[in-house]
Amino acid sequence: MRDKQGVLRSAVLEAENRNLVVQKLLAQGLFVLSVEEVKESKQLEFSLPFASVKTKDLVVFTRQLSTMLAAGLSILRAFSILGQQTDSKPLKTAILQIREDIESGTALWEAMNKHPKIFSGVYISMIRAGELGGVLDTVLERLGDHLERDAEINSKVKAASIYPTIITIFAVIMVFGIITFVMPSFTSMFTSAGVELPGPTRVLLGVGLFMKKYILLVILAIGVIIFLLKRWGNTKPGRIFYDNLFLRMPVLGTTISRIVVSRFARTMGTLVKSGIPVLQALEVVEDVVGNAVIAKAINKARKSIKEGDTITGPLEATGVFEPMVTQMIAVGEETGSLDEMLTRMSDYYDREVMYSIEALMSMIEPLMIVVVAIMVGGVVIATLLPIFDMMKLVG
Repeated sequence: MRDKQGVLRSAVLEAENRNLVVQKLLAQGLFVLSVEEVKESKQLEFSLPFASVKTKDLVVFTRQLSTMLAAGLSILRAFSILGQQTDSKPLKTAILQIREDIESGTALWEAMNKHPKIFSGVYISMIRAGELGGVLDTVLERLGDHLERDAEINSKVKAASIYPTIITIFAVIMVFGIITFVMPSFTSMFTSAGVELPGPTRVLLGVGLFMKKYILLVILAIGVIIFLLKRWGNTKPGRIFYDNLFLRMPVLGTTISRIVVSRFARTMGTLVKSGIPVLQALEVVEDVVGNAVIAKAINKARKSIKEGDTITGPLEATGVFEPMVTQMIAVGEETGSLDEMLTRMSDYYDREVMYSIEALMSMIEPLMIVVVAIMVGGVVIATLLPIFDMMKLVG
């Protein structure tokens, strides 16, 4: 195309067809020489799904972008600087692509929406609200707080699961080693001496011989079972079954419930405070709450609210949320401070989650020690039983 000064230029413009492209360019006072369709490159779409961005990198990016915009830098300049400073390769690729999209006239939230593996639904919704309300720097600051709190809880949960996992693996390996390698050497000596093996010893010996002979098939079968259970868990019925099972577990179910409610309150409060309508906020929360049972309850509540009900009634009717949650939401609705109530509620449940995890750990550690002691002790006793029988015969 040629501008008013007669200079030849080229540009990329998104539109539904060629005619719309020509109309937009003519409306800007440009003379169109040619229009060519550019196929969207699939290289970026191929690389990003397999690359992960750490929460820490995303928090730093969000904080830096908020600071730059608050200092008066243009969004293009801010993304240029961030593209140079970011160490994470997938995030760097996304930042540079977003900058190109913004330069071509795309809104920031639309540009970020092309990278769902990096920016969540909550992130996109808040950026959109910040752009529409002209408070993008403030929204980004809230997003940074939200990401840090979520990461803190996730790291606490992962740390709590490490100890039981290590103890369980250690116990299984020890028991497998005893019944597969130690026990057969003892029992062969006893049978040659004419000592009849006790029932528990025969059972464990049979299990050990079977494991030694078919260990590869056993590992393969366990792997197939885990794969099938995991695949079924990714289906809607399987996800609901597992999540419902976890919620009903003693002690553990209470902790999981508090984690989900904390995430619901914090995400909902952040979205509402950023100016997003309640129905739209509930739709976003439904996708990120992390529990299919509670997500189903939120979906049911959202449909009821759409028909004219208040927020409190439908949430209370689901039977998933504790009375304190619905009561605080009711007070927030009546006083017009729903976002503040949700934020206070998330702070409360964040503390409760930390207390619950610490209490769970204080229960799991001695319990795991007792379980391992029973497992190893039982195997050792079954191994030594023939010795006691032989001593009786000698006596």
